[in-house]
Amino acid sequence: MNSIINVLLIEDNGQLAGLMTQILSRVPNTTFAVETCASLTDGMQRLPSGGIDLVLLDLTLPDSTGIESFTQLYNQFPSLPIVVLTALEDETVALTALREGAQDYLIKNEINPRSLTRAIRYAIERKRGEEARSQLAAIVESSHDAIIGLSLEGLIVSWNSGAESMFGHPFEDVIGRPSSVLLPSGQFDDMPFMLDRLKIGQPVKDFEGICVRNDGTEMNLAISVSPIKNSVGRIIGASMIARDINEQKRHQQEREQLIAELQTALAQVKSLHGLLPICASCKKVRDDQGYWTQVEVYVMNHSDAEFTHGICPDCIQQYRASLPRA
Repeated sequence: MNSIINVLLIEDNGQLAGLMTQILSRVPNTTFAVETCASLTDGMQRLPSGGIDLVLLDLTLPDSTGIESFTQLYNQFPSLPIVVLTALEDETVALTALREGAQDYLIKNEINPRSLTRAIRYAIERKRGEEARSQLAAIVESSHDAIIGLSLEGLIVSWNSGAESMFGHPFEDVIGRPSSVLLPSGQFDDMPFMLDRLKIGQPVKDFEGICVRNDGTEMNLAISVSPIKNSVGRIIGASMIARDINEQKRHQQEREQLIAELQTALAQVKSLHGLLPICASCKKVRDDQGYWTQVEVYVMNHSDAEFTHGICPDCIQQYRASLPRA
């Protein structure tokens, strides 16, 4: 697949600019569209128009020299990857530019097709990686959940603002301390066991736990623990994400209490108790409104019982005895 990389070359040496343009025109599988400017001013006037993927910047220009050339460009266009070009005797300045935010540097008399294309491609990918990490860091920092980085020994190495708000500890108070400082006094710390499982590739399921704020109040938390891996896939630490579920727990307890109260009330409604007035003659029962009703009707209305009618053996004998003899 052929791709296009748009390069702005800011270089006042026309011969070197021509050589670099020629080198990039011969790279297989990639099309480099190179624009050139002979001064920093011209380059900075071109960039606002957009369409540039990377800048190759000479540190020695007619209108700017040294680290100032890079600083001016970087401060105005911080999202652009920049590769600086320098003479051998100015390599120290190039290293300073790297510390200030440049992606790479090239020594002019050592430029060849491999080093030039490699520097451009790596610089673009490195800048994308920086932006992705910056975006991820911003997401972590703005999260209301506590996101805590742990070493494999269980020591706290990172602590976002959500963790500071949730636990009440500033980062300086917890950095380098074991995760057990977040537990109530006397509670067993499961984190070393979970970290041991992560080291050998065993997953750790989400769980609920109780932690304590710096003022001593306890919190119900939903906690997840995930491995942190380096560029070659080796587990170098763990990320713990904790969410406050105190409100959820409170609603759950209120719901359970309400259900229990309803069940108790229902049991009371459906059970017969107390003194029931009953007629000694017809066996009707007087209800709370003063009406006399059949005992079976009263019982059915005040319980889960149902009735079927029949005649007991004693009543059968009495009934037969009362029949006239033939």
